[in-house]
Amino acid sequence: MAQTIIMPKSGMAMEEGTVVRWLKKVGDRVSKGEAIAVIETDKVTMELESDYDGTLLAIVHQDGDVVPATHTIAWIGAPGEAIPPAAEAPAGPDAPRPAPTAALASVPTPIPEAGRKVPATPAARQYSVKAGIALSSVRGSGPGGAVRLRDFPREREVKATPLAKKVAEINGIDLATVEGSGAGGKIRRADVAAHGGTPEATSAGPVSGTFIPVAGIRRVIADKMLRSHQQVPSVTLVTRADVTDLAALRERMNSADAESAGYHGATKVSYTDFILRAAAAALREHPLINSVIEGDRILLKNEINIGIAVALEAGLIVPVVRRADERGVRQIAAAARDLADRARAGTLSPDECAGGTFTITNLGMYGITEFTPLINVPESAILGVGSIEEAFRTGAGGGIESRKVMSLCLTHDHRHIDGAPAAAFLGRIRALLEDCYSLVG
Repeated sequence: MAQTIIMPKSGMAMEEGTVVRWLKKVGDRVSKGEAIAVIETDKVTMELESDYDGTLLAIVHQDGDVVPATHTIAWIGAPGEAIPPAAEAPAGPDAPRPAPTAALASVPTPIPEAGRKVPATPAARQYSVKAGIALSSVRGSGPGGAVRLRDFPREREVKATPLAKKVAEINGIDLATVEGSGAGGKIRRADVAAHGGTPEATSAGPVSGTFIPVAGIRRVIADKMLRSHQQVPSVTLVTRADVTDLAALRERMNSADAESAGYHGATKVSYTDFILRAAAAALREHPLINSVIEGDRILLKNEINIGIAVALEAGLIVPVVRRADERGVRQIAAAARDLADRARAGTLSPDECAGGTFTITNLGMYGITEFTPLINVPESAILGVGSIEEAFRTGAGGGIESRKVMSLCLTHDHRHIDGAPAAAFLGRIRALLEDCYSLVG
């Protein structure tokens, strides 16, 4: 019999994913373990592999569709095999898009008999419990008599995004008649558009533009940054480290004669690798920075797992170098490069972006000297790295010397990390970078 391919649920917090693009088309032969689509979860973009051998019978959700976790996105089976009648209509490249929810509604089916399990959408079940309305008392309009949110009395609470409300208002659409595809049945702009609304109608006057959906990684970033800004009383401390010796050491380690100079290893090292190594050592000495506040308790983490912010076209992703304090600079460089390369290629696993206890973000290559990074919640601190600038200082002999100086910007959660311990931690990173040979010893 035909088998379903679902939107995978990677982690308890994941509610939905986005179909980035299909790698197979309807009618193609598929082998178990073969990549059939690229999907974007709340953390990473990755390839979705088939769990079955067979033929791709139907594609339920097309490129760009946002799909709730565990919902069917495709069917695989024997060539010509029919998919179950209750399955959603396939959406092949030449097939029309699914009709709006209202158009799919058929003649309401009779209310199920007592004792029989009532078919219903997850959002409808959730609302029935919240509102105290038995599903058996509602006449369902979905396939097979399934109860939808729209089938409840009109006075039900309607949850919708601000943009969805605006589109509905402009197009004269009653949100009570729209089935939401968001978490808990929340109505989104795409739901209103599918119901007959025109998204472009939100542009006022002569000014027009193009909507970019806030979905997938972009939505996760937006939610986390808003939560960080609203819920965490943060303070940013800034210091400057003299990295003149570090620049010379890095050049020798990356030179052609590194082996003869005693710096073994083929992997090139970056300034970020040295900073990560220094931060890991400093975190071991200052465990409060490597903590998280949970209600009325502070949890000091045993592992030092440092995330590195990597900029992608879709947004920012933070792969994690685990147990960074147990690695040398070359090992850190190899791990960081591998994670960054696979992040850009979209081949990271969700686990490789989870479990971080501290984050480093480097904007020095963009010419940014100082900035105030937002904490990657639920972590307690983040280190921002600025560009290296030339500074002139008085030397030991009284003459003027040219030095290389780098800014370090530490944002910390002031609920449980006061300024003094944060300053001590930042000062320790600065000292380690200025005594850079201790980082490779």
